Amino acid sequence: MDSVTRDLFLAQDGDNEAFTRVMQATEGDVRRFCAWQNLHRDDIDDVVQETFLRAYRGLHTLSYGITCRSWILTIARNTCVDHFRKSGQLRRNTKAIERHVQSHQDDATTTVALEQMIFSLPEVFRDAFVLVRLMGFSYDEVAAILGCPRGTVQSRVARARESLMLSAGNEQVSKVS
Repeated sequence: MDSVTRDLFLAQDGDNEAFTRVMQATEGDVRRFCAWQNLHRDDIDDVVQETFLRAYRGLHTLSYGITCRSWILTIARNTCVDHFRKSGQLRRNTKAIERHVQSHQDDATTTVALEQMIFSLPEVFRDAFVLVRLMGFSYDEVAAILGCPRGTVQSRVARARESLMLSAGNEQVSKVS
C-alpha cells in the first residue's frame, strides 16, 4: 500500500491532516483529468473542490484493495459528468474545443492540433487514452476508475490511438503514446 493510500485510510479513521496530504498528493492528477474533460478553465477549480468534498464525505465507503488515485479519479470523473449534466453542456462541445485551441495559440501548431484531436475522440476512448497514455495510470487502475474490465480499457486505448494515427499521422501520435 503506497503512502497516499495509507493516508486515505488514516483520514477514514478521522485524521484530517492525512486527508490534507491526500489532497496535496492528488490535486495535480485531478486538475489534469478535469482539463482533459473539456472543462472551461473557470469550472476546473469548482469541480476539483467538489471532488475533494465528495471524497471527504465518502470516506466511509472506502474498502481495502483500492488505491487512492483510482478512488479520487473515479470521484473526479463522476463530478465532471454531474457538472456537464447540471450545466446542460455537452462534453464534446465544439465551441469549448475552439476556446481551448484559441487559448493555446502560442503553443506549437502540432501540439494544439493533437489536443484538438484528443478532445474530438468519443468520451470512452478519450478517458481511457488520457488516463493511460497522458497521465500514466496502469490499465488495472484505469479499469477501476472507469468501472470496466482491463481488456476493455486496452481496447479503448488502442482504438483511440488508431483514430489519432489516422487523423494526425504516425509522427505526432508517437510523441504521446
